[in-house]
Parts: sequence; structure tokens; C-alpha cells
Amino acid sequence: MVADLHQHGDAFGVAGSCNRRRLGVSAEELPNGIVINVIVLAPDAQYKPDAGLSLVAEGVDVFEIGGMIANEKYAPPAEALVPTGSPTDCFAFQQGPAMVAGQTYTYSVYLKVPSGTKTINISVQDAGNAGPVHSCALTTSWQRFVMTVTATQTGAVKIFVGGNSTWTAGEVDAWGAQVELGLQTPGPGGQIDYFPTTSAAQVSTRRLHMVGNGAYSSNIYYAQMAARIRAGDVAVGTDTGHQGSELTFAVGHPERIVDFAHRAVHESVLAAKSIANLYYGAAPAFSYFSGCSTGGYQALMAAQRHPQDFDGIIAGDPGNNRSNLNLAFLWNFLSNHPRGDNQHQIVPNEKLLLINRAVVASCDRTDGVADGVINDPRSCHFELQSLKCRKDGDAPDCLTGAQIDAVQRMYAGPKDARTGKAIYPGYTLGSEGVVAEEDDTLPGWSGYWANPQQPTEPQRADFLRYWVFNDPHWDWWKFNWGSDIDVIDRTVGTVFNATSTDLHEFQSHRGKLIMFMGWQDPVGAAAEAINYYDGVEARASGSTASERRKQTQSFLRLYMVPGMAHCAGGPGATHFSTATRDSEPPVSDAQHDMAVALQEWVERGVAPDALIATRLDNNRQALFQRPLCVYPKVARYRGGPTEAATSFACVSP
Repeated sequence: MVADLHQHGDAFGVAGSCNRRRLGVSAEELPNGIVINVIVLAPDAQYKPDAGLSLVAEGVDVFEIGGMIANEKYAPPAEALVPTGSPTDCFAFQQGPAMVAGQTYTYSVYLKVPSGTKTINISVQDAGNAGPVHSCALTTSWQRFVMTVTATQTGAVKIFVGGNSTWTAGEVDAWGAQVELGLQTPGPGGQIDYFPTTSAAQVSTRRLHMVGNGAYSSNIYYAQMAARIRAGDVAVGTDTGHQGSELTFAVGHPERIVDFAHRAVHESVLAAKSIANLYYGAAPAFSYFSGCSTGGYQALMAAQRHPQDFDGIIAGDPGNNRSNLNLAFLWNFLSNHPRGDNQHQIVPNEKLLLINRAVVASCDRTDGVADGVINDPRSCHFELQSLKCRKDGDAPDCLTGAQIDAVQRMYAGPKDARTGKAIYPGYTLGSEGVVAEEDDTLPGWSGYWANPQQPTEPQRADFLRYWVFNDPHWDWWKFNWGSDIDVIDRTVGTVFNATSTDLHEFQSHRGKLIMFMGWQDPVGAAAEAINYYDGVEARASGSTASERRKQTQSFLRLYMVPGMAHCAGGPGATHFSTATRDSEPPVSDAQHDMAVALQEWVERGVAPDALIATRLDNNRQALFQRPLCVYPKVARYRGGPTEAATSFACVSP
């Protein structure tokens, strides 16, 4: 195999056997297809992330180069890709798609050391384990080592860092290997058939856009990253410092809670900016973050704790009062079970659909049209007693007295037993049995009032079991709705919750924040987003309410989405953003796409007003459109075709 290595750093000249030079082309002349996709925060006080890079090309699936270690205080794991006969003091990156014999590929590895200097070896090997070794000097600044490789055999390529070098764990930070230019590999499916060089549609916008996560999972939303790449942005994502979706990742590692809460996003975007600057020869001009659910929580964390990181942020269905949201799950579980009985629900899952149909039928016309959507649940005055069984028995089409009591407790939400003060808002009318997708098997609350994998325990029980009480045998029936609230606040609340309404520094940074929330969200209560917005507005300067609103809406706007479940789906018009999951609009412009509206606000100072959301059928044909109004305004029908957004006006409620 023929391999050439070049080092791109901060100066000209020659260092050892590494040719050091600056990038020879401008950012506009390079392809934009770098995706910094996985950041893992190591469980040590240094919180060095480890990460990978992916490639995206127009019209093909996202493909991840496997086996990345990046920016970690590295100790070679047993599973490192080290061929027989090779030194063990190295780690490896391995490309998934086979290199084709005779073809030339270009790879990069980004390296630095935490302190001082270090000379380390880098080698590239093809499927026949053939390839030269290069010795290069590392400094505390990121350097880009570019290797041009002509394969002598067809098969996977491996890049070894540290082979035949003397070094110990903690002495090297690395940022994965990525294929950069001119990659052409055969193979259908997820493989990249062609990774384009420059074209009019593929030049860099000089935007960096980070995509948030969901739940407590390490999974990356690749579809949203692909959308950002197609738009010309550098896309970034993180696995938040752990692998998997179980909350046990923090057992014995309390620093991982900090990683999950905010440090992973912060450290990742700082590293991503450095790498993008090194690759393109220019720093990103604008940095964005978008996410929903946990992504929305991460978004508000960034605005509150690291206000310089992003210029524009989209925070959807944020669940930012995170510990109290987990208490809402506990409250609903306890409300829906007889005391001490984990086996038998009071309200069966299927009766949530009964309640939902009745609520929608009662409240559908509050906006002036019958479209199966509750426009503003606050204007809905449904009487649950109307569903009470006429006799003492139970039936599929009615509710018993115990069932009515349980549902009313969930509408009310958890209260502090000492003061009666709300711990978390109750869930809105219409959320109880909302069906996000046609194939939903757990509609509305039923997906969250118990752990779907373990229905005899509350959803997120491990949060309290391990993160708060550190007791594997913790009994949720003994939870004290007074003193135990204080325990949560002391142990994890200040680290874990994104509830600060002081966004002064983010505003001073000239940051712009768009929040959105589904009115029928069965996960996080819709009122919590309103509570947060109102809290920010209450802190604003101004002697009158209108002055405070004007000052707040100069950098923060909230959109409440009628008929939307959690982040997407539901009976309403829920397609309005290419930057968040399952919400791609039919048109990507500032009126239909929240991501573009945010860019216009950040880059041109054009603040968004009413957006247009679309309801699409399974063939992505538009069924109807509705305006999304800037809170506190709501949409009202004013005449004309009911499927047209122009037939509605945004008015004060």
C-alpha cells in the first residue's frame, strides 16, 4: 500500500518526517461533508470526550466509520483493533466499507496532547496489513494528519495511532479518522456510493449545527444530521458520555450526570469548532443547536450554563424541569395503582382512547373549525364525570369512580404534601390518549406512567433508585411528597435541572432562542414550557407587561403546537422543522421551516412571526396547514378554506 502523510497545523516548516503545512484551499472550496457525530465523555475528572466522525452524501444513508476513539484520555482497550504481531501500545480506527484495490483514498486523524509535547507514530494499513509508519510531533494544539492511501488489496483499512511508540494512558487526545475527499466505494445499501467534492449545493455555509438527543439514550439522530449536511452545515452530535439508554450508566460515576446534563454538549461543540476551523481554515461563522425532548432540555441547558456556545437555539418539548418530570411519572404510576399494588392498573390503557375521543369531541371547535384538533386546551372545559358508568360496575365505554379519581389526579399533577404547591404541572386535556402514529401500541400517558419494559414499576424509577437514594431496593410506595423533594433538590437538582430563567448572558451574546411545545404532549406537561417562558419574561426589564414581553421576544419566542404529541406526531399540523425529528416540512423556507427561520433571525435580524405548520399523510401529501402563533397568541378561524393556513389569524386569547 502506498501512503503519504501530511500534517496541517499552525505553522509552516518540517517537523521530523511529517510535512507540516496549512490548508491550501479556502473553506468554500472544500466539501462540507464532515459530520462530527459521537462524543463520549470519559468517566474521569478531566471529562475528555471520545468521539467519531461520520460521512453523509446527498441521496444516501448516513454511514458511520466504526471504532472511533476521540479526544479521550486513552488507555488501549482489550478490544482495540490490533492485528497479530502488532504492538499493543496503540489504538485503531477501522473503516467499514471495503477499500478497492488500486483506488486512492484520503484519511485524516486529528491529534494533540493535554500538555507538553509528544512524538508518536501513525500508520495506515490496508486489508493485507501493509503500510508505512510515520513519526510525528504532537503539541497542545490540534493538528490534522492527512494520509493519502492507495490500496493494494480490497478490504477494510485500519489507522493505528501510537504503534511502536512509548506512551501511557492520558498522554494523547485523538479525534477519529474520517474519509475526506474523493471517496468512491461500490456497494448498495448504507454504503456511500459517492462522497462529493465541491458543488454549488455542497459548499460550506460556515454554519455549525449541533443536534440534540432523546430520553437518556446515547443514540444520535442521524436523519437530522443528514439534513444539516444537505443544507451545507457542519453537523455535530454527542452520545452524552455513555452508551445505551439505562440510567444505571451513572451508578458509581456521579460525574456522568454532569456529562449528560450539560458538559457533553459544551465540550463537544468546543472541540467541534476547533476541528472545523482546522479543516476549513476558518472558524464557523454561526453556531446552532436544535433538539426536542432531551434535545430541548440540552438546548436550554446550553443557553443557561454556556451562553457563548451557540448563536441560535431551538428547544422543543424540553422537559427542562427534569427531576420534577420524573416525579410526575412516579405520581401517575401511584395514582393509577391501588396502594401497594404494582400489578393492577386502575385505568387500563385502552380507556385512555375513550377519554381522548370524548375530550376531542367536546373541545374540537374552540378555534372555529372541526378538524380533530384541540387548538388550545386551556379553553376546553370537559367534564370527566360525563363518562361515569351509570351503574356501579365497569364497562369498556365508561369510567368507574376510581378511574375518574385517578385521571383527575393526573390532570392535576403532583403536589408538595406540606404546602400544596405544584411540583410539576398536570397534563392537558387531549394528552391522555393521544395517538402520535397510527401504529402506536401505547397511546398517550400509557407509554410513560410505567416503564414499558417493566410495567410493574414507574417510568424512570432508576433516577430515584440510583441517582437520588442510591438504593437498589428503594420502595416507591414510601416516597415522601415533602421531605424527599428536598433530598432530590440537594442531591441532583442543581446539577440536573435546566430551570434558570436568567438568560441575560445569552441575550448579551446576541443569541436567539426558539422554543416549541406540543399542546397534547403526554411526556412533558405542555404548561411547563409556558411556565418557563413566563419566568423569563417576568425577569425582563420594563415597567409594564408589554415592555417586558417586547424585551423578551427580542431574543426568545415560544410556539405552542396544537394537536402535537411529544416532539412530533398527533392529529395536528406537526411538520415545521428540518432540525428536529419526524417534523420535516414540505417546503424549507423561513415561513415553513423553523430551522431557516432561526437562521434568518440570527444572521439577518429578521425575527420570526407566525410560522406555517403542515399535516402530511403517509405519502407526504398536505392535508391541511395551520399557523403556529408566537405565544401567547393563538390561531382562530376567520373564514375561507379550512385546510389553508391563511384562513386563520393569530389573536390574543
